[in-house]
Amino acid sequence: MPPKLRPGPLGLALALYDVWRRLPPKRRKQLLNLAREHGPKVAARVVEARRRRRR
Repeated sequence: MPPKLRPGPLGLALALYDVWRRLPPKRRKQLLNLAREHGPKVAARVVEARRRRRR
């Protein structure tokens, strides 16, 4: 089975930028509002998961 290709940070950023450009302004605003509300919660969970994984 061939190895799975995983995008690096730059590839991921370019893909997200491309998706962002295609969104209508109303959806962009909606996405920003969701990120403001849920972003800190998600970031805290990621930090905690990494902390547990390193132990």
